Amino acid sequence: MSTIVSIIIIAAVIIVLIFAWYKEKPSPSRPEFSETDFPLIFNDKSILVEGPNYNEIREVCIEFCEKYNVKQYNVIVKLIRLNPTSTLLIFPYEIDFQHYCYLVNYLKFPIGQNYSADVKGWLTSKKLDEWMDSRSVNKKIMVYNHSDIKYADGVNYTTMDQLGFRINFNEPGKASELEQPVEKYAPFSLKIQELNLSRGEIITSRD
Repeated sequence: MSTIVSIIIIAAVIIVLIFAWYKEKPSPSRPEFSETDFPLIFNDKSILVEGPNYNEIREVCIEFCEKYNVKQYNVIVKLIRLNPTSTLLIFPYEIDFQHYCYLVNYLKFPIGQNYSADVKGWLTSKKLDEWMDSRSVNKKIMVYNHSDIKYADGVNYTTMDQLGFRINFNEPGKASELEQPVEKYAPFSLKIQELNLSRGEIITSRD
């Protein structure tokens, strides 16, 4: 066997062993959650879910967090039970607009859950928010789902001055402006600062 062939064989064996080592090497695990590791960040993001009971919403939030908190905590939700069929979600450690929209959508169309829910969210938009149209920046907006199931893979939002937009999760770029909003903007009726937020429950994963 020639020297060149021997070198090629040895190199191939080394490559296979390296590939197998990386394949078997465990991926970094998500660190254990501790509230002291995350600074409180003021924001006015909230989501109100009406219809299902608290335990149903809690389970859906756990499933969502399991999906998006794989190696780090992208979604930290605080759940507050307002009454038997109304649950408020707030985000004391902030959440980016992309995951926020995904969550509004998932709460309406959860996998493995069979319930009927009215889901609406409120926040003040920012220039750097994913999908945000320039005409929506720095305005209070209301985010919600379309009633037609064919628009289930996305959300709508209406600005405080009644401009309507559609976000399609499968299409890159800015939100599409609508001729008229699917729903008119209505401000959030509850004053979060007046709620007893200490009674809420932090959700980050199933653990």
